[in-house]
Amino acid sequence: MKQLYFSFLFILFLNPLIAQTDAIEQLQAQINDAVFKKPDSAKVYLFKLLEHASQLPDTTIAKAYSKLGITYNQLAVYDSAAFYLKKGIGFTEKHPLIQAQLYSNLAINYRTNAQYDESMAALETAMGIYKKLDNLNGEGLVYGEMASNFSYMLQKEKAIKYLKKAIEIFEKTKDPRIHILQQKLANIYFNNGNYEFAVDLYEQVLPKFAENKGAAYYFTLLAYGESLVKLDKIAEGEKRLLEAKNGLTQINNMEYMHVAMGKLGKIYKVTHRPELAAKAFSESFNFLLQMQSTRFLEIAIEYLDFLNLQGDYNKGLAIIDKVQVATDDFQRTMNAGDEINFLIGARETYRNKQNYKKALALFDRIDFLQDSLRSSEDRIKIKELEETYQNQIQREKNIVLAQNNTLLKDNNRRQGYITVLIIILAVVLLFLGALIYKYQRKKIKLQKSEFANLEKSNSALKVTQELEHELMLEKEERLADKERELVNMALEVADIQNKIRDLLDSSNKEEISEPLATKIIGIVDQKNYWKHFKSKFVEVQPEFSYSLSEMFPKLSENDVAFCCLLKLQLTDQEITSLLGISKKAVISEKDKIKVIMGLEDDNEGFEKLMCDL
Repeated sequence: MKQLYFSFLFILFLNPLIAQTDAIEQLQAQINDAVFKKPDSAKVYLFKLLEHASQLPDTTIAKAYSKLGITYNQLAVYDSAAFYLKKGIGFTEKHPLIQAQLYSNLAINYRTNAQYDESMAALETAMGIYKKLDNLNGEGLVYGEMASNFSYMLQKEKAIKYLKKAIEIFEKTKDPRIHILQQKLANIYFNNGNYEFAVDLYEQVLPKFAENKGAAYYFTLLAYGESLVKLDKIAEGEKRLLEAKNGLTQINNMEYMHVAMGKLGKIYKVTHRPELAAKAFSESFNFLLQMQSTRFLEIAIEYLDFLNLQGDYNKGLAIIDKVQVATDDFQRTMNAGDEINFLIGARETYRNKQNYKKALALFDRIDFLQDSLRSSEDRIKIKELEETYQNQIQREKNIVLAQNNTLLKDNNRRQGYITVLIIILAVVLLFLGALIYKYQRKKIKLQKSEFANLEKSNSALKVTQELEHELMLEKEERLADKERELVNMALEVADIQNKIRDLLDSSNKEEISEPLATKIIGIVDQKNYWKHFKSKFVEVQPEFSYSLSEMFPKLSENDVAFCCLLKLQLTDQEITSLLGISKKAVISEKDKIKVIMGLEDDNEGFEKLMCDL
């Protein structure tokens, strides 16, 4: 009886534990189904799982926080993603392998948010852990992530260098995840404009990613679709981008869904579907800007170009203002390539709105940025590295082809020998023909590019000259206005003096006493107004007096002042009235100055000197 009693108590105690274990297992199954596909659902399940943290081992808790960080990254909430990844790292002190994996995930989150320094620091930490564990595959993964960082930072030479290290490790260890590195290599070729080879690599890895249609598959589709468009396979590219957009919508990755929408907008633009293009660009730009995505700028550049083509310059100005405000954030500052493309679009908008001052101000910035990107040595090195990998992969393909041919010869040695030789010869001829065709195509493309750049340079020079001419005319007009103002002021003062003298001369002693008249004449003859006149003249013609004194040092200050009146093209009568002297004295002063200048017999030369100086 006592044994039955204890058995009953044991069953009562065990049932809740079994129920809790079943609940945990069910949550883990739901998490595995939802993570990478349904981030909102995965987040709910992960928080429920962590409610049982007291019953879970540290490794399970750490992985749960890691998946929570990945989920927030998919939802583009990068600060929360970093918070939970760091929290997961806190449970991995005794589990270095999991710790290294979480640091790698943290680095990916930083890279997505353009925090490259933080990302590289996290990867260095992960690399140190893998080296201590002598885990070559881990080192390969870290090298691959470092290559992605350098690719995003437009340091393509370093990106290829680190990717080479990763591929060598995976080939050595026969790691099946080598397709991940092939995808990263394809991305580097894509970023460097080698779209044909990028498409070749994407087509190799897409079937592997398609086995689990998660974020990686749709991200790859984005680049693959855009590569097809670059190769003028627009219909196929649009189909792939639509598939990526719909898939990203299903897994609730709204950031990259809107990136895909922006790329579709570009297709709609070039295929003359302006209504669809306007809708796609507007929705993509506004969403990415609102969520502070690092990808909004590339959409902004295409959107501004579309608005300029449509002649909607007012909306273009609004886009420019929003971008300028948004890029004040250090995390989303424009790199040189993006800034050049954006400034070119902004310059076009300003020109069409006749805001020539702002348009002219952008020329210097564009020239500076273009000079900073002209590094032919780096370009050659990158090209050599690309060709090395391209040839390496091509050799591997040739090896596989040769092995197949060997099997074919073994099975059909007598009947197939001639056929194999013909096939090999045809392949070589086709290969050579393809190389020649590709060379000629690149040569023609380069010539077209050079011609287009020359036309753009001529157009830019013409616009610059027009703007400078407009500014010069405006400056000359303002100078003429100031000269007229100065002459009028001088003549008004002279007229007032003359009227005072005439009034004194016509009055008798009873009206104005002689001492008072003498004082008034003395005040008038002081000519204090001359200092005011001279200061105003210097404002209008700042270099005239200095240049005249440098050329003719024997001229006195009064001589220079007299020349200032001649520079204003005043007549002898106007000078007579202004200075209160006789016309004969004016002519005498002018002759004296000619003698000092050595131009006593050259009236035309003297007048030209006064006009041109």
